[in-house]
Amino acid sequence: MVKLVTDASILSSFFLDEDEGQKMQQLINSDAEFYAPSFWRFEVSNAIWKRKEIPLNIADGIIEEVWDFAVHEELPAKWAKEAFHISRKYNLPFYDSSYIAMAKQLNIPLWTLDKLQGNTAMKAGVSLWGK
Repeated sequence: MVKLVTDASILSSFFLDEDEGQKMQQLINSDAEFYAPSFWRFEVSNAIWKRKEIPLNIADGIIEEVWDFAVHEELPAKWAKEAFHISRKYNLPFYDSSYIAMAKQLNIPLWTLDKLQGNTAMKAGVSLWGK
Protein backbone atom coordinates (compact mmCIF):
# COMPACT_ATOMS: atom_id res chain seq x y z
CA MET A 1 0.00 0.00 0.00
CA VAL A 2 1.26 3.46 -0.94
CA LYS A 3 1.28 6.12 1.81
CA LEU A 4 1.91 9.73 0.82
CA VAL A 5 1.77 13.18 2.29
CA THR A 6 -0.13 14.94 -0.45
CA ASP A 7 -0.02 18.72 -0.58
CA ALA A 8 -2.68 21.16 -1.73
CA SER A 9 -1.19 21.48 -5.22
CA ILE A 10 -1.81 17.77 -5.86
CA LEU A 11 -5.17 17.71 -4.12
CA SER A 12 -6.30 20.78 -6.08
CA SER A 13 -5.19 19.11 -9.30
CA PHE A 14 -7.30 16.08 -8.38
CA PHE A 15 -10.47 18.00 -7.55
CA LEU A 16 -10.09 20.32 -10.55
CA ASP A 17 -9.47 17.30 -12.82
CA GLU A 18 -6.03 18.41 -13.98
CA ASP A 19 -3.08 16.23 -15.08
CA GLU A 20 -1.69 15.15 -11.70
CA GLY A 21 -5.24 14.48 -10.54
CA GLN A 22 -5.45 11.53 -12.91
CA LYS A 23 -2.42 9.94 -11.23
CA MET A 24 -4.09 10.49 -7.87
CA GLN A 25 -7.26 8.76 -9.10
CA GLN A 26 -5.16 5.74 -10.03
CA LEU A 27 -3.67 5.72 -6.53
CA ILE A 28 -7.12 6.00 -4.95
CA ASN A 29 -8.19 2.99 -6.97
CA SER A 30 -5.17 1.09 -5.61
CA ASP A 31 -6.10 1.80 -1.96
CA ALA A 32 -3.40 4.41 -1.32
CA GLU A 33 -3.48 6.37 1.93
CA PHE A 34 -3.14 10.15 1.85
CA TYR A 35 -1.94 12.40 4.66
CA ALA A 36 -2.11 16.20 4.93
CA PRO A 37 -2.44 18.84 7.65
CA SER A 38 -6.10 19.64 8.32
CA PHE A 39 -5.94 23.04 6.63
CA TRP A 40 -5.55 21.36 3.21
CA ARG A 41 -9.28 21.70 2.61
CA PHE A 42 -9.05 25.49 2.96
CA GLU A 43 -6.17 25.63 0.49
CA VAL A 44 -7.99 23.48 -2.06
CA SER A 45 -11.26 25.36 -1.59
CA ASN A 46 -9.34 28.59 -2.22
CA ALA A 47 -7.91 27.13 -5.45
CA ILE A 48 -11.48 26.34 -6.55
CA TRP A 49 -12.58 29.87 -5.63
CA LYS A 50 -9.84 31.29 -7.87
CA ARG A 51 -11.31 29.43 -10.85
CA LYS A 52 -14.07 31.96 -11.56
CA GLU A 53 -14.95 30.15 -14.80
CA ILE A 54 -16.38 27.22 -12.84
CA PRO A 55 -20.15 27.73 -12.49
CA LEU A 56 -21.32 28.10 -8.90
CA ASN A 57 -23.41 24.92 -8.92
CA ILE A 58 -20.40 22.90 -10.15
CA ALA A 59 -18.06 24.58 -7.64
CA ASP A 60 -20.54 23.75 -4.86
CA GLY A 61 -20.35 20.07 -5.81
CA ILE A 62 -16.55 20.13 -5.89
CA ILE A 63 -16.40 21.83 -2.48
CA GLU A 64 -18.66 19.13 -1.08
CA GLU A 65 -16.35 16.44 -2.47
CA VAL A 66 -13.33 18.21 -0.94
CA TRP A 67 -14.90 18.29 2.50
CA ASP A 68 -15.97 14.62 2.27
CA PHE A 69 -12.61 13.29 1.00
CA ALA A 70 -10.79 10.97 3.40
CA VAL A 71 -7.30 12.17 4.34
CA HIS A 72 -5.35 11.43 7.52
CA GLU A 73 -4.96 14.85 9.13
CA GLU A 74 -2.82 14.52 12.21
CA LEU A 75 -0.38 17.31 13.05
CA PRO A 76 0.59 17.10 16.72
CA ALA A 77 2.24 20.09 18.40
CA LYS A 78 5.72 18.52 18.18
CA TRP A 79 5.29 18.24 14.40
CA ALA A 80 4.09 21.84 14.23
CA LYS A 81 7.28 22.87 16.03
CA GLU A 82 9.34 20.95 13.48
CA ALA A 83 7.39 22.65 10.68
CA PHE A 84 8.20 25.99 12.24
CA HIS A 85 11.90 25.11 12.41
CA ILE A 86 11.87 24.01 8.75
CA SER A 87 10.06 27.22 7.89
CA ARG A 88 12.65 29.37 9.63
CA LYS A 89 15.67 27.43 8.38
CA TYR A 90 14.63 27.38 4.71
CA ASN A 91 12.49 30.54 4.58
CA LEU A 92 9.42 28.59 3.49
CA PRO A 93 5.88 29.47 4.59
CA PHE A 94 4.71 27.54 7.64
CA TYR A 95 1.82 25.83 5.88
CA ASP A 96 4.19 24.45 3.19
CA SER A 97 6.64 23.37 5.87
CA SER A 98 3.83 21.54 7.68
CA TYR A 99 3.51 19.05 4.83
CA ILE A 100 7.27 18.48 4.96
CA ALA A 101 7.27 17.98 8.75
CA MET A 102 4.41 15.51 8.46
CA ALA A 103 6.22 13.49 5.78
CA LYS A 104 9.41 13.55 7.85
CA GLN A 105 7.69 12.37 11.03
CA LEU A 106 5.72 9.63 9.25
CA ASN A 107 8.79 8.68 7.18
CA ILE A 108 6.78 8.66 3.96
CA PRO A 109 7.26 10.60 0.71
CA LEU A 110 5.81 14.02 -0.05
CA TRP A 111 3.90 14.50 -3.31
CA THR A 112 3.87 18.10 -4.50
CA LEU A 113 3.88 20.20 -7.66
CA ASP A 114 5.50 23.10 -5.77
CA LYS A 115 9.17 23.15 -6.80
CA LEU A 116 10.31 25.28 -3.85
CA GLN A 117 8.50 23.04 -1.39
CA GLY A 118 9.90 19.93 -3.09
CA ASN A 119 13.47 21.26 -3.04
CA THR A 120 13.10 22.23 0.61
CA ALA A 121 11.72 18.79 1.45
CA MET A 122 14.78 17.11 -0.05
CA LYS A 123 17.10 19.46 1.86
CA ALA A 124 15.20 18.52 5.05
CA GLY A 125 15.68 14.81 4.36
CA VAL A 126 12.23 14.03 2.95
CA SER A 127 11.88 11.99 -0.23
CA LEU A 128 9.56 13.10 -3.01
CA TRP A 129 7.08 10.70 -4.50
CA GLY A 130 7.62 10.11 -8.19
CA LYS A 131 11.17 11.46 -8.22
